Amino acid sequence: MVVFFLLFLFVSSCGNVFVEKDLLERPQAKRCADCHSDIFKEWEKSRHAIAWKSEKFRLESENYTKNKCLSCHAPHQVDPGVKPALRVEFKEDGISCVACHFKEETKAMHGPHKVWSPPHPSRQDLNYTKAFFCAGCHQETYKEWHLTKVQKSCQDCHMPSLGEKRIVQKFPFEYFHTKKPRHDHSFPTGKAKPEDIIVELERGANLRLKVVNVGIPHNLPTADQGDPKLYIIIDALLPTGESARIVRVLSYQAKNALVYREPTYIDLPWQEVKHVVVKIERKLSWKEGRENILEAVVK
Repeated sequence: MVVFFLLFLFVSSCGNVFVEKDLLERPQAKRCADCHSDIFKEWEKSRHAIAWKSEKFRLESENYTKNKCLSCHAPHQVDPGVKPALRVEFKEDGISCVACHFKEETKAMHGPHKVWSPPHPSRQDLNYTKAFFCAGCHQETYKEWHLTKVQKSCQDCHMPSLGEKRIVQKFPFEYFHTKKPRHDHSFPTGKAKPEDIIVELERGANLRLKVVNVGIPHNLPTADQGDPKLYIIIDALLPTGESARIVRVLSYQAKNALVYREPTYIDLPWQEVKHVVVKIERKLSWKEGRENILEAVVK
């Protein structure tokens, strides 16, 4: 520990000797990996990393000609609640480290922790822990989440905790501060669990299925761009012994998604059934196949 303390004093006394000026000139994302290798590896696996260069986006943006779509896929600077401007350099990095963490007005890197970092100035900004930070690009989903009034933020689900870890993995800088709470920079999409959706059969004047999103604090599915879908597949066994099926497709574009805590009713075309099997599947915008969420027998 004495050695590290002396090293700390030496680096402190060197003033700006250890400042790496290119870090303040909006470098490529891979430059950040020199010190933040763990975070960079997570980001590389994320949808953010391929936001610009994915073939799906190239096609949907009509070869990057739909201007309203471009800036969120290669933002110059991400600020809470503000739609960003389109970046000029290194667009292939998509939503990069620098886009989220470098601020032109301070010429410093910003993040949720108070740290001392000789290679570049750093500032603490608690906005990184708040859902509003995501609202500039994810405007529709943020509005949906805001209406639910739940305490759980976007980050709680899409940047889950990884525990206490070192932010830096480069000697000697990794020893200049203690381990900090770390969150997953792969930004997992998340997937509804069976318990997040209630399905009930209502027998009244008309037979209908009630479906309620009770676990996901925004519409299901949700999107600002693209068209993710939710498939509700209803297989019925009729009193005659015959089988029958109907399918309902819910999507953001069709404006019929499951709103948090609000029942959606599907009228069934049969007078009576012995039982019903309900399957719910999702299809993400960037995937070809469907994924199963729930399968339940309702009587």
